[in-house]
Amino acid sequence: MRVVLDTNIYIAAALKNSFSAEIIELVTRSNDLTAITSEEILTELTQKLKDKFHWREENIDYFVASVRKIAEVVEIKEKVSVILRDPEDNKILECAVSGEADLIVTLDQDLIKLKKFRGIGIVHSKTLAWTLPEYFKKRKA
Repeated sequence: MRVVLDTNIYIAAALKNSFSAEIIELVTRSNDLTAITSEEILTELTQKLKDKFHWREENIDYFVASVRKIAEVVEIKEKVSVILRDPEDNKILECAVSGEADLIVTLDQDLIKLKKFRGIGIVHSKTLAWTLPEYFKKRKA
């Protein structure tokens, strides 16, 4: 399954040990899941970590390089204009279409409201455990 993780998932994982970090860990260790990203998403990630969260450049470079290692970086082949309230969100849809994704995982309400885009499911990170229960079964101690 090919999955686009929204910039906000990477940021949530970077800022605290959260369910978003668990999602990234899952994608990293799973042979069945492939994370898809784009240069546009990585640029947004870099800018937000720098401008909004005031990360040091070397920490940003390390984190973005880590994302590059776990994700397939695709070239955007088609621009879309679906999300009008925040047009920057369209880069997630463009990545999903260009990367032939099966699913988008996001915290963004504008994207979640769509539910689907061109046959690509869109889910909140918290519902991912319901969407893909085989990956989130509780582990026995």
